[in-house]
Amino acid sequence: MLLPASRICKQLNATGEGHDPNSSLNASWTWPPFALFDVVDVPHKTINLIWQRAKNGSTVDLWWFYLAVSDYAPAPKRIPDKTPEQGTEEPIDASFKSPFIGQNEFDVARWLKGKPNGVNLDSHFFGLLDKQAEKSGKVVLCRIGDSHLKGNEVKCLLWDADTATLWLGGQNYGDWDDQMDGKGPYIPEFH
Repeated sequence: MLLPASRICKQLNATGEGHDPNSSLNASWTWPPFALFDVVDVPHKTINLIWQRAKNGSTVDLWWFYLAVSDYAPAPKRIPDKTPEQGTEEPIDASFKSPFIGQNEFDVARWLKGKPNGVNLDSHFFGLLDKQAEKSGKVVLCRIGDSHLKGNEVKCLLWDADTATLWLGGQNYGDWDDQMDGKGPYIPEFH
C-alpha cells in the first residue's frame, strides 16, 4: 500500500534537524531525502535500476535518494511547512560522473556534515554505492554518530535497494542498533 507523501511528511521533524527521539513531531528518526554517493563508478544502467527499485519500495512512490555531486547547489532545499523535496529522479543522466569515486564512508560523511543550512538532506544517514551495487544491486546505508546521533563514528549496513529507502525513511530510535546487532556491521567494498 502506498502512503501519501503528506502523511509521511507530517511525521517528520518540521525543521529537519535535531532528530529528537522523544519529540512527538518526529515519529521517524530520519529526515528524507538521503544523500547517496557512488564511490566506485557504478554503471549508469545499474544506478538507474537501483533508483527504480528504491523508488518502488519507498511506499510513498518518491525519490528518497539524492545522487550527490561535489556542489551543494543542486541538492534539495528545505522549505518550511512544505513537503520535503524529492531526491534525484531517474533516469540518471548518461554524462553523470561521480566526484566521490575512490572515497570512503568517512570522506563522504565529511561532505554531508559540511552541507550548508537549508540543504534538505538527512544529516546522519546516507547511502553508498560500492562494489555490491555492481554485483547485486544492493545499497550500503550508513549512520554518522552513535545511537544518540552524537559524534562522528560511521557504521554501515547492507540492504536490498527495494527495501533500503523504506527502512531508512521509517526508521525509529533504536532500529539501527537492533539491525547492527542482528546483521552485524558491513564494511564497504571499494576495490
